[in-house]
Amino acid sequence: MLGNGNNVSDMIKLFFTAFLIGGGGNIINDYYDRAVDAINKPWRPIPSGLIRPREALITSLIFFASGIVLAFLCSIVCGVIAISAVTLVYLYSYSLKRRFLIGNITIAFLTALAIIYGSTFSHISSHVILASLYAFLFNLGREFLKGIEDVEGDKMFGVITIASIYGPRTAFYSSAVVFTVLVALSIIPIFTFCYGIAYTALALLVDSIIVISLIYARSLRPSDALKATRVLKSAAFAGILAFLLHSL
Repeated sequence: MLGNGNNVSDMIKLFFTAFLIGGGGNIINDYYDRAVDAINKPWRPIPSGLIRPREALITSLIFFASGIVLAFLCSIVCGVIAISAVTLVYLYSYSLKRRFLIGNITIAFLTALAIIYGSTFSHISSHVILASLYAFLFNLGREFLKGIEDVEGDKMFGVITIASIYGPRTAFYSSAVVFTVLVALSIIPIFTFCYGIAYTALALLVDSIIVISLIYARSLRPSDALKATRVLKSAAFAGILAFLLHSL
């Protein structure tokens, strides 16, 4: 918990910490995925030649270091969370993503951790835990679909996912189960915590986007899975907005 909850500068530091660590994580992931992306997504910055691998690595390290420093300027707790996040992001990109389910769970956990990190500005409440749980399930379901999207390159380079081991169909149904649980849980805040109209409307929007993404992905083609995961990005923003509007 921050020492001065009304300090705008601390809130800005929290934002930029998350931005820098998230950006560094995306870059380091692209660095270690450059060979796989050359097959799955050749348009990405490194395989397309837009940026050199060494430049990407250095940039990610600068982002990580800057994010950690900013976090410690907020509080010791923020700093510890930032170091933990950077460590997990690096390990994920380096090796964890190649381990069955561990990589998927790590990414989902990091997304949930970002919400908990942001709550250090005020306090960690039951609402924060609920939002973190939703974020975890949402990203876990999305990760399973991404396995379908990247299945060819993953098989070639030994990245172990549900899709690469058991096939796209199993990955699709695994994602559908996770999203079904998420949609069912989205009703809880309305009746248990008396969330209002704004949350209800946005929750219905998120649930609808999830259904649309599953319809896209049911063909089991990598190109359609890519469309599905992109559609889900809009659902992520709507979900965050739902909890934010309730808090306001």
